Amino acid sequence: MNTPLRTIIVDDERPARLMISRLAGNYPDIIEVIGEASNGTDAIEIIEHLKPQLIFLDIQMPDLNGFDMLTRLRHKPLVIFTTAFEEYAIRAFQENTLDYLVKPIEDSRFIKSMEKLRRWNHSNMQVDFLKLKEIFDQMQPKKEVTALPVKVKDKILLVRFSELVYLESQLGYVTLYTDNGTEYLSELSLTELEEKLPGNFIRVQKSFIINKDKIREISKHFNNRLIITMTDKKQSRITTGTTYIQQIRAELDL
Repeated sequence: MNTPLRTIIVDDERPARLMISRLAGNYPDIIEVIGEASNGTDAIEIIEHLKPQLIFLDIQMPDLNGFDMLTRLRHKPLVIFTTAFEEYAIRAFQENTLDYLVKPIEDSRFIKSMEKLRRWNHSNMQVDFLKLKEIFDQMQPKKEVTALPVKVKDKILLVRFSELVYLESQLGYVTLYTDNGTEYLSELSLTELEEKLPGNFIRVQKSFIINKDKIREISKHFNNRLIITMTDKKQSRITTGTTYIQQIRAELDL
């Protein structure tokens, strides 16, 4: 490496920026810090203006996470990720980004990054920022959904999963049946609703999904089918379909 890489530090925590800057100062032959940014929005502006060859980038920032920021850049620098969450860093590293540093950054680990930079060959380093963002998004904890929204006149009501006994598709509509006997119409198809429901809901025939926690009793029916009696006020009886019987038996340990 003939000249040091022009470098920007992007981190929302000032102590982290100072730490990286201090460590970088020990390697003036490899990197030259030319700027800093405390958030993703400012970083985009600075990077597009100064066009650094390298950035140290925090993954978790309050306005844009590091991967969102990268996908918005026209100028594509090399990236060394810095993060307090090691699982994010490792996944990013495995996707061929230049390197990662887990905070608090140890001097010995920083040295290894500098050694990697010394060996770096521009021609073989292509980073897919969109792929990195996709991996990051997949790793985020999913928000737990606990209810289905239904439209009632000019209002949107939330029907709790814990209140639902079963769902029935009939004449192009899906009806939600609850513990207390209230019925709601959903604008979604039974298949669309099935994708939103938690694991305690199972499809028992083409037109019915039931909450297995709301089963009162099960009795045998002809042709290897079952009749399932539910716990709602009507004690609804639902006959299973033959194509679903193996899945039902597995789900209910029958």
